[in-house]
Amino acid sequence: MLDAATLLAAHQPTLQRIRQQVGVPLAHWNALYAPLLQQYATFVQQLPASEAHHHRQPGGLLAHGLETALKALTLRRGALLPAGADAETLADKQDVWTYAVASAALLHDLGKPVVDQIVALYDAAGDPLGHWRPLAGPIQPPAAHYSMYFVRGRRYRLHTRLPPLLVQHLLPQVAVNWIAEDLDVFEAWLATISGGDAELSGELGRMVHEADRLSTAASLTGDPALRTAGVRQPLAERLIVALRHLIDSGALPLNRPGAAAFVTGEDLWLVSKRVLDALREALLTEAPGGIPSRNERLMDELQQHGVITPNGERAIWYASVELPDWQHRLSLLRVPLARLWIDPESQPPAMTGRVIPDGESPQEDASPGSTATNGSAPPTFISPSPQQPSLDLSGTGEDDDDATGRLPGAGVADSAPSETPSLYDNEVIRWICDGLRSGRLKLNSADARLHVTLEGLLLVSPGIFRDVAGVDGWLGAQKRLLKRKAHLKRPDGTNIWTYRVIGERKTGARLKGILIPDAQAQLGLQLPPPNPHLTLLSAEEASP
Repeated sequence: MLDAATLLAAHQPTLQRIRQQVGVPLAHWNALYAPLLQQYATFVQQLPASEAHHHRQPGGLLAHGLETALKALTLRRGALLPAGADAETLADKQDVWTYAVASAALLHDLGKPVVDQIVALYDAAGDPLGHWRPLAGPIQPPAAHYSMYFVRGRRYRLHTRLPPLLVQHLLPQVAVNWIAEDLDVFEAWLATISGGDAELSGELGRMVHEADRLSTAASLTGDPALRTAGVRQPLAERLIVALRHLIDSGALPLNRPGAAAFVTGEDLWLVSKRVLDALREALLTEAPGGIPSRNERLMDELQQHGVITPNGERAIWYASVELPDWQHRLSLLRVPLARLWIDPESQPPAMTGRVIPDGESPQEDASPGSTATNGSAPPTFISPSPQQPSLDLSGTGEDDDDATGRLPGAGVADSAPSETPSLYDNEVIRWICDGLRSGRLKLNSADARLHVTLEGLLLVSPGIFRDVAGVDGWLGAQKRLLKRKAHLKRPDGTNIWTYRVIGERKTGARLKGILIPDAQAQLGLQLPPPNPHLTLLSAEEASP
């Protein structure tokens, strides 16, 4: 265990720059900022920020927090907060907004030790003392040493919601009271440190998010200040780190119908175009520039550095992927698992099925349209057990909706997307398809979020989006789905359709939601007949 002074000694240049950016009198610094920085260092000790991504070295979480705070404060100098205020108000509120920015940036990853890491404690003699419980506060004596390992199967991004539970252990009470005195500051700050709605966090949340991205990029690509000395992470290494992170975080789904990757034995099989596109997008998000625009160049880079197993002189393998309820022929990249995860316990589990490269076994009967592709052909999903037909909905009474029925920035949607994989990449669609295939999600029942209608598959809004909402809330999840342009718009250009519920117990309740037309074809699902208890309302009937 190290004290705050020892932990912060290596970060003095960053601390000095933070002090300069803040620009408050020494008394204010000692009362507000110094305790926060010291408590943060004591809390995170030498824990890494990630297992195999950015700031993964010992002390990475401390370095990342300080870097993010500094970068957020730099962005703060170019922002007027609160937005639209007059000069007098801007001057009066300057210091509290600056403190809110710095503290939110420092706290943004503080939940990782709670849900992503397990820290075992030992006394000075090396005897075990059990596990650290971060929600109770920093590690305390008699703990003198600790060891850490990452949780397997952890819930990525859950950590973003936890900082409010830890604020009491880091911020001086006078600082919390100061922020809470101004509700505009308090609302934006609280939304930011809880991974809340981007509309509530506003400019403060945007600055912290951008600062986090910049710190992450500097870790993954090499600090720009060091590039003149040739210190820059090679592209192949960046690709390995990004691929491992996409798999571990679930951004690239595994071992299921329509997945992006499949594990067999000692190999990871990647759907070539889909994964290469995802890798390019991830690298461009980290740091634009220097990323090849063609998949062939990315494959060459991976092959030259022994990341992928070649198929003779080619990088691509054509193979049949077979699962118990799904099969398809795909173009794949073959990666040894040990190339991405040295520790066998860190490797993802094997699929229940097999991958049969062309020429390695007799070809079995192929379903219509199952021809060799470049990885972008629509997969065929087969529901293991069709859902039950419609049930009475008369008791639901759900009538939630956004205020206008029209989402800001939503464009005109086509009746169907250009290709199914791009739609299936959406987290809501993935969640729906997986839930219906497994039977976890209800369909056409009184309390269901999904209903088959004559017009398509109705996604009850905002209910279903609240169920699967990410860090930016249900509205963000709904917007991302609408951007896929796979839904059916109303004649007036709005997105929300309204149905009347007709049943034996109650008639007149309404359901509102988004319609996915021709859902069986678009999503590859087998659906029951339309629910007879739902009747579509006209625009006039749907009006309040």
